[in-house]
Amino acid sequence: MKHDKSFFGGTTIILIAICVGLGILLRIGNPFDICFINDELSTWSKISFNSLSEVINNIKTDDSHPVGLYVFLYFWTGIFGTSVFAIKLPFFLMSIACMFLVYRIGSIWFSSTVGLFLLAYFCSLQYPIWWSTIARQYQSGLFCTLIMVYFWTLIFFKKSENNWCWVGFVLAGAASMYNHYFSLLFAGLLWVSGLVWLRKELVLKYLLAGIIMGILFLPHLGITNYQLLYADGHKWYECPTPHFISNHLFYLFHYSFWSSGLILLLFLGSIIKYWRVTVKTKLKIRLTAVYLFLTPLLFGYFYSVYYSPILRESHLLFSFPYLLIFLLSFFPDKTPKNAKVAIVLAVLIVNIFTLVYTRSHFQVVNAHPYKHFIAKTKNFLKIHKPKDVTIVLGENPIYLQYYKEALNAEFNHIESFKPDISFKVFREILQKQKTPYLIVGSLPEAHIRMAMDFYPGIYLKDFGINYEYYILARDSEIKEDSIIIDYQTTLNFNYGRGVKGWSFEPYKVLQDSINGNFFFKMSGEWGPTFNMDLSKITPRANQFLDVSVDVRAVDSVAIQPQGVLVLEIYNEQDTFWKGVEIHQQTTINADWQRVYLSLRFAHESFYKNFKNYKMKTFFWNRENQLIHLDRFTISSRKGNPILYGDTENMNN
Repeated sequence: MKHDKSFFGGTTIILIAICVGLGILLRIGNPFDICFINDELSTWSKISFNSLSEVINNIKTDDSHPVGLYVFLYFWTGIFGTSVFAIKLPFFLMSIACMFLVYRIGSIWFSSTVGLFLLAYFCSLQYPIWWSTIARQYQSGLFCTLIMVYFWTLIFFKKSENNWCWVGFVLAGAASMYNHYFSLLFAGLLWVSGLVWLRKELVLKYLLAGIIMGILFLPHLGITNYQLLYADGHKWYECPTPHFISNHLFYLFHYSFWSSGLILLLFLGSIIKYWRVTVKTKLKIRLTAVYLFLTPLLFGYFYSVYYSPILRESHLLFSFPYLLIFLLSFFPDKTPKNAKVAIVLAVLIVNIFTLVYTRSHFQVVNAHPYKHFIAKTKNFLKIHKPKDVTIVLGENPIYLQYYKEALNAEFNHIESFKPDISFKVFREILQKQKTPYLIVGSLPEAHIRMAMDFYPGIYLKDFGINYEYYILARDSEIKEDSIIIDYQTTLNFNYGRGVKGWSFEPYKVLQDSINGNFFFKMSGEWGPTFNMDLSKITPRANQFLDVSVDVRAVDSVAIQPQGVLVLEIYNEQDTFWKGVEIHQQTTINADWQRVYLSLRFAHESFYKNFKNYKMKTFFWNRENQLIHLDRFTISSRKGNPILYGDTENMNN
């Protein structure tokens, strides 16, 4: 191939500078708001040992990743410290290098035009931006695999005879293998693809390069074998659904009609426009790009479905550039200058606009619990006495302590982490603590609903990635913030009157002769039932659905209520059932006790199709105990719109 002279062209240089400059700014975001995500604090905790051998042994037994990144960060933090800036810096620098690497790879594989368009996409799409400063194996793996591909490209396409290309190829391949098992997979796939491009004079060198990479990984085989057989791994991963692949493609282009439409327009338009010039050429290179993109995706999907769940969006970052390379590969080098400028600007404008507004990137990129929990609590305690505030936080106390020290925050909190604080213990805290304020974060939905009964005032609510945080007040008049209620109905059996959606036997309604209160007497297995279309209860899929009821077991002595509070979500094809065992939330008591059942739509299979479902809730007196019921309440409240905003569509 001839030298790419346009690489030094004035217009191209300006466009490259614009893309890289914007890419850097988008990756930096607001530097004063930057914080660790949960997985980064996990990285920090895994390198916080006194010796390298302790770090490696801990990764071997308590992780499911290779040790390479942790070894690197162990030495890096030994020199530069463990501040957020120090730990994130190398990943940010690698992300900048990746922008140049994708440009050069695209330029050599096809043309400088393809490289330029590839750079425009890579600098402005959320997928590579999101992982650019996160101290995990994904940005580092992308960097290592791109270096490997770059040297592979010089060997096969530039026909370089420089031995340093072989050294770089082998070392980058070994680094990829030590970084993450999906980057290891990619390194293996790339090496295999090279067999198709082998020239006779390269056979021995290429086979030897593969053997040396394997030898370099030999010290890790014992760790890998242990992790496969014994390590806890990622058993909490969910098995991908059949929609995973299509969702992944939509996610890559911001779940946006504009971003998806633009890449499709460029792909189809370039094929139609340049059919005779480029479509019939370089077929093998295009097939290589498709192979490098699709194989990890399909392997991860089918392995997860048929063996063990291992696939996440982040694991496919290493193969992502090759989808872009294929889609943009039909533009020739001699694309008119005006067309280049127009396409680059269109890509940047559309992707940055949808990044900011469709994906709300700058609202969610640093919306993670640990820094926010500590900072907001510290700020609240500046104007309120600690003795007036009860704090219950449901995140890793070790990670919270990192930010307590980083932000010089000195307060104690009640822990609720693996396992969650029990419902009964939490109720006891709410009953005994008489503080005017309650701070809660990352607690189960029903716990939060009960807390709002004890503390009906809302001083502050804060929603983020995988968390909700509330500052609640006993004074119901405090309404600095609000909870959006979409629907609420309460059946209190007054005079036996019915309420829309409810069905019950009026003759079972009794009145307390002392206080005049009406209640329902259970004399069988099934109690009052509420039935209604979900579409009438909430206009949004992102929702909390809360059910609560007062129960009282009637006996000559105080006993514990039994039975099940049931919620069914159903249509003609499916039925979802959730029940709360009453004894899990009650004690031996002769008085009324309130029971709660809460559901987060985003965790359920009907989430994206909720309007086609109905709901039913009732009390199942399974033990045929003599039970009284009162204040049967159904309510729906707006959920957390950015709960999974890092990867999922927030506009459902």
